[in-house]
Formats: sequence, C-alpha cells, structure tokens
Amino acid sequence: MADAQVGDLIRSINRLVERDTGSWSLAVGNQIAQRVTRSDQRRLRLLVDNLDIPARLAPQPGEKDQRAEIREALVETVASCAAVLEPREPAQESLYSYGQSRFEAANSRLYAQYETPRLVAELRPDGRPDDLGIFPPPRIEGDVLAAHAAAVAISARTGRPERVVLRELVAAGRGAHATAAARMLLQSRPGFAALPASERNDLTTRIADDLEAQFENHEREAPGPEIGAVLADRQQLAGFGSTAITTASQDANEEIAHLHQYFDTIGWPPAVARPDSVAELCGQIQGAVGDILDAPNSRWDGGIESGGGAATTLKLPREQAVALGKLLESSRTHPLGASDATAAREAFQFVAAEYARWAVPEEFDGRHEAAVGAVAAEYATIEQAVGTAFAEDNLRDLADRSLPYELAIQVRQARAPEPDRRLAPAARSFAAVVDKAVGAEEGETLRRMAGESAPRMVQAAVGDLVAGSGVQAVEGPFALSRITDEVDLQFAALPGVLDNALYDDSASEYGTLVGEVAVKMSETYAEAPGMARRESLAREQESAARFASGHDPALTRPQAQAPAASQTTARTTSNADPKRPTLDR
Repeated sequence: MADAQVGDLIRSINRLVERDTGSWSLAVGNQIAQRVTRSDQRRLRLLVDNLDIPARLAPQPGEKDQRAEIREALVETVASCAAVLEPREPAQESLYSYGQSRFEAANSRLYAQYETPRLVAELRPDGRPDDLGIFPPPRIEGDVLAAHAAAVAISARTGRPERVVLRELVAAGRGAHATAAARMLLQSRPGFAALPASERNDLTTRIADDLEAQFENHEREAPGPEIGAVLADRQQLAGFGSTAITTASQDANEEIAHLHQYFDTIGWPPAVARPDSVAELCGQIQGAVGDILDAPNSRWDGGIESGGGAATTLKLPREQAVALGKLLESSRTHPLGASDATAAREAFQFVAAEYARWAVPEEFDGRHEAAVGAVAAEYATIEQAVGTAFAEDNLRDLADRSLPYELAIQVRQARAPEPDRRLAPAARSFAAVVDKAVGAEEGETLRRMAGESAPRMVQAAVGDLVAGSGVQAVEGPFALSRITDEVDLQFAALPGVLDNALYDDSASEYGTLVGEVAVKMSETYAEAPGMARRESLAREQESAARFASGHDPALTRPQAQAPAASQTTARTTSNADPKRPTLDR
C-alpha cells in the first residue's frame, strides 16, 4: 500500500491525465495507487521529498543520477492512469480480448512516453518539463511501435496530427481504443453519416473487431542481437501497424458501398429529424426513451420550465437549456468546443434521466397516476437510481434516436459528466444480479424496471426471478409480494446507508447484496412451499395489530440496521421467517 504522500502524488497525476484526455478514471480513491508497483512507489518517494525544489535531486560530480529512475517511474505511472480511463460509452465485451489488451496497453504506454514531461511540469505552479532532467526520446519498440505506426496511418487518412489521434484513442477509455480508431476512419468516409444509426454502430464494431483480431493474431519472435535483425524486426512491426489500418480502411470502404447499394435497392429508412428548438429536442428524447423501454406512455405533463411547475413537469435549468440550444446550432463543419459539448451531454443525460423516471406502460391512466402520486415520496430513491442509471448506460442509443448523426456523435463523444456514484450504482448492480440469475441480456432488467412506474419498478425485476425459480404457481403472488416488499425497503434505506458509508463502492456493493438477497429468497420459497404464504399472513396479522386501538405504529416501524461485516445498512421487514435471508443475516 502506498504511503499517504506518495498516494497523493499518484492521484494528482491521475487527475492530470483525466484533465488532459477529458475522461474520467475508473480507478477511484486509492485504487489508482494500487496499480503502481512498489518499486515505482519507492522511486516516487524521492520526488515527493523534493517536489518543492526538484533541483536538489541533481547529482553531484561522481554521483549516480537518481532522476533517471524517477522519470521511468513517472512514465509507468502515467501509463497506468491512461489504461484505466472510463469509456465514454459502455464498451461491449471484445471477441478478441488479448488483441484488445495488446493494442490498448501499447497506446497507453506510447501516450505516457510522449506526454509525461508536459504533465509532470503541471505538478508544480512554476514547473518545467526539465525539472527532473531531460526525459529521453520515446522508446518505440514491440507493440508500441506497431501502435505508433497505426496512429500515423490514421493521421494520414484523417488529417489529424498524430499526437491528437493518440490522445483521442486513449481518451476513448478502457475497452474502446479500437472502436475510436474505427470511428475516426469511418467518419472520414463519404456516405458513412447517411447510414442508419444501427448500421453505423454495427459497422464501427466490425471494423474495431477486425483491428483487435489483427493484434491478437500477430506473432513475433524476438530478434537476434545483429543490427540487421533488429532493423528488420522494427520494419516488420511498423509495417504490421500500418497494414492493420490500411486493411481496416479498405474494409470500411467496401462495407459502406455495399450498405448504400442495399438501401438504394430496398429503400432508406427515415432519417432522424433535426429538432428546430430545445422543446422539440426534449420531445424527441422522450420518444427515444419510450422506444427503448417499450413504454409508449409517460407521466410527463408536456411542460418545460426552468423552475417550479408540477411534479411531472420537466424542470430544465436555464444553463442546460442554453447548452442544448448551442448543440442545435452546431454542425459537422462547426462543431461545439470541448466545454460546450460536455455541457450539452450533461443536459442531454439529465433530460433522458427525467423521462426515464416517468416512462410507464401503455395501460397507465389517470387512476394509476393518482395512486403513484400518493406514494411518490416512498419510491423517490428507486425512481432516481433507475432513471439515472438508464440514462448513463443507454446514451448512445438515446442520442442516435433523438438527433441526426452530426449532432448525436458530438453528444456521444463529449466528456461525460461525472457519473452518479450515489444512487445509480445500486440500481445497476441490483439489476445485474437479476440479469445473471434469470439468464437475461446485460441491461435487460434495468430497462424493464425503467419502463414501469416507481412503485412497480422492483416488482418488474422480481417477477422474472419468481417465474424462473420454480416457485409453485399458487405461491407465486405471495413470493412476489414478499420479495418486492423486502427490496423496496432496502432501497428506501439506501440514502441513510450511503450517508454512513466508509468507502467509495458502497452503493454498488449494496445493490449487489440486495440482488443476492432477492435471488436467495426466491430460491428459498421454491424449496419450501408454503413459506411465502405464511410470511404474508404473519405480516397481515402484524399490520392489523400495529394499528389496533391504543397501539402506536411508529413504535414498531422497521428501522435501518447496520451489518457489521459489510459496513452497509439494511432495512428489514418484521416477523420474517428466520430461515429467509436478508442483508443482515
């Protein structure tokens, strides 16, 4: 474990990489320091002790220059930080994980060798790139040489400087370097933007897969010591990196031509209309949310206000409305600047999250609205958690369905707003546990939850659990009710849990624990017929007793409890069967 001061230095370097790339790090808190080896941490200790006056590290005549090892440790630290940036869009699992790892590790190391002197100078207010002596020229060999050749080839085809290409590859985030490379190649091709969104995304994935496959299948033997062998090896590696991009570029041209021929024959689907106003854009976002969730109805009352309004009025702050307005005024030839694009993405995600909170099935009517409104406060946490998680996880599809390509890609590739680490991770991890338990596609349970009104969000997820667990049909309604009540109580307790949390991943861990409890409950009810019915009856009797004359229900209201093992809080129902699992059992 890094000592406190070295840990602070590593986190400062991580923040510099985040700022330079415009991306967030997946390593939060002390996690980034754990990625730096102990030997490099010992070298960085020397820098920490002399950061105020780095000149003290200069060697005296006849002494070994310690700064060379410090420079190496800094390059390794920057490479470690660059390797764990959060993807700007959820990255799909690669078909060629080894090739993906080789390509991304090479890009991260190349970025670190180029940018470390400049970044390290920013550690001090009056810092200079040569504070630690002269950094040697980048050592470009092996996979790094192939990645360098690939970046040069992309630069030649897109007109972007090589260092800009490299920074954009790294900024794309973990699992998305090849996707970013494919997108750069495709965006420079006439006819790509005219393709339907689904075809654009599929083609981008195919080109990225091809690139990762080439890195996975490329084999190389270490050259001998002869200078001729070394030069031949370097030439082969450079040729491989360049050829990989050439092949991808040729495949892209052929695929685009084939798709245009196909749609010319069968007819082109309607293109997404360019909104004329922020209000029209909001309406298109609401429609996209409904399409993805298969929830055509909405609790939204149609109003948009900068403040005030009813509970179901979209309250769009003025600065977010301005950001969306700037987005609509931009174009492919006059795109938004980085800060404006980030603001537009944040506003877009906010609007999408609000509409996800209000998405409801087609049969939802005024009677349902009255019932939901009466209990809105009780389900505010689950509603906010699910809506935010949905908007974060589905930004790509939402943007593609709401905006023409030249605007959608600006939103998709802008720096994401800092992700919600309070509520959304709990909903996301809970839904992931259910996905795994029922064999659903990743994200399916979260979408099912978002397509229901807040009081029915958990029930939508639990229904799949009960149906797949083998609970007897006659017991199903009782099991559904008991598990839903338990999970709803746990989510209602979530804000109190997080207020007392001791570490950064508490929300995600809490959601996982709640999901595991729900799965275990469904399995227990399947193995013990009659248990769910008995618990339901016991609860009804307890409820009747609590509200009997002279009995104060507040005295027996379930309270949040803190399990010692996990340092999280769980709220549990009363008089539950002692064999049934809960978070604190």
